[in-house]
Amino acid sequence: MTTTIIEPDEEVFRLPAFVTAAEFSAWTNGKVAAADPRLEPLLKGASAGLRRYAGWHIAPVLEETLVGDGPGGRLLLLPTGRLLSVVSVDNGGTVMDPAVVDASKAGMLELRDGWWTSRLGAVSVRVRHGFDLADAEDVRQIVKQVVANALSSPMGATREQAGTVSISWATTAPGVSGGLSLLQRDLDVLAPFKI
Repeated sequence: MTTTIIEPDEEVFRLPAFVTAAEFSAWTNGKVAAADPRLEPLLKGASAGLRRYAGWHIAPVLEETLVGDGPGGRLLLLPTGRLLSVVSVDNGGTVMDPAVVDASKAGMLELRDGWWTSRLGAVSVRVRHGFDLADAEDVRQIVKQVVANALSSPMGATREQAGTVSISWATTAPGVSGGLSLLQRDLDVLAPFKI
């Protein structure tokens, strides 16, 4: 298992795409070259879109500091769908031993004694969370499908005809082809990852 370290001043959405250009090219049996200049921005855009929709980075496993508002009670919900461990806790300026915090895999933290501060932006929790890319193959497949749709008709045409020969492209919405859009089937697959 590989852990990537993200520092507090870095943005999670600067993470690499779920799928590399070489992987996408192999998935298309070389029909789309890995060197195609459209490919890398589409892969990054689709990956960032899925992460934004889910509300967290999903994969890979990261160690990062999550900073947020104190709830003022015993429970704190972190923006994660798979919490692996709590590394450190700062509760409004009070550094706490992570052993006094009970944590669920869904990102719920409960103090065994005391309360979370109610100050805005005063809770800082360093965690390890996320899935290995190998365990997010369904998410990677969505990125491939979304990018393939975007590449199939970059100008958004849904149909082209010359005489008796016509070509129709996959549509992402009624009368719309191409673009980076999630279909209902994609949203259904992403549902368990959404926080």
